[in-house]
Amino acid sequence: MNLKFEALILFALVLITSGCLGPSDGETESQGDQALEVVDMSVQPSEIYAGSSSTANLHIRNSGELPATLNINSEGGQYADRVLTNRCRDIFSISDFQVSGPGGVTGESEYELQERNEVRFTWVLENINTDRVPLYGYSCNLKFQVPFDYSVTAYRQLQFKESREIEGTPDLESQSSAGPMTFRIETIGSTAESSSTFLKGDQAEIAIYMVNQGDQGTDYTGFIEADFPEIEASGFELSEDNCGETEETITMYNGESERIRCTVDSSVFDDLDSSLRGEIEASTDYTYVQNIGDQTVEVQYRGN
Repeated sequence: MNLKFEALILFALVLITSGCLGPSDGETESQGDQALEVVDMSVQPSEIYAGSSSTANLHIRNSGELPATLNINSEGGQYADRVLTNRCRDIFSISDFQVSGPGGVTGESEYELQERNEVRFTWVLENINTDRVPLYGYSCNLKFQVPFDYSVTAYRQLQFKESREIEGTPDLESQSSAGPMTFRIETIGSTAESSSTFLKGDQAEIAIYMVNQGDQGTDYTGFIEADFPEIEASGFELSEDNCGETEETITMYNGESERIRCTVDSSVFDDLDSSLRGEIEASTDYTYVQNIGDQTVEVQYRGN
């Protein structure tokens, strides 16, 4: 048994045991906005006088079926600025910040959340511009997001035949692991009865769709930021353009997808003896960001 086949069996077993097997076309059921539960999001008090403070609280739970990494700080950040994305820095400074993850772990920049694990955040916001509060006061909309880091892997088995008369293999699989993002792998240019089979003379291409499975109009809107996937072919070669590879981050909002097009090198047909089986695999890391809402703090003029 070759190593590639052993790896394929192992991948399939992981999918089965984790409940990640989708239909034969490679799609999986959306984990979308079921991946997060907001236990508490509040600001107390919501109205303060100039020079006073308010406390923002956020308590979230991973209610999805997948483990996720919650990375709370951007480069140089220290107050979970990837979570509290707007705190009106010209109005407030943070005088105290606390975060507590699974098992009471504190002070980390990222937390590994298994199913039902929770994280609690507390920010104490101190009003800093006490001499510039107008008579009518002003307000600040605190905006909250939750960025979960995931990985996704998918494969599709393919077949190359000399002609239609060659029997070949009828059972070819296509699967993707579950999560807010999935891969859908399709073939282009096949003249065979099965879309997973190419015949000699076909202009063989493969389309790989990166799909944000979140539905529009759900409770929490979300977007995905993903790296260009690693794409590997087994049993055949892809053309030298690397499927249009780019170093730019790919961003997809709810329901959106990104198509990557790969050309199969025609050399696969040169020495073809009857039929040949191959496989295309795609994998990438991505961040699923859910916008979970905002809370308003009103700053009132204190007077003389």
